[in-house]
Amino acid sequence: MKLKQELISYSSKINEEVYKLYGLTPEEIANVEGVAKN
Repeated sequence: MKLKQELISYSSKINEEVYKLYGLTPEEIANVEGVAKN
């Protein structure tokens, strides 16, 4: 299960970079992802 934990932490690092690039808050990103899933 160590790999899964590493993937999760890697994913959160990517998300932080995305927030910086686009100037969006995590909440705004979640809203966009929620819309994309529907």
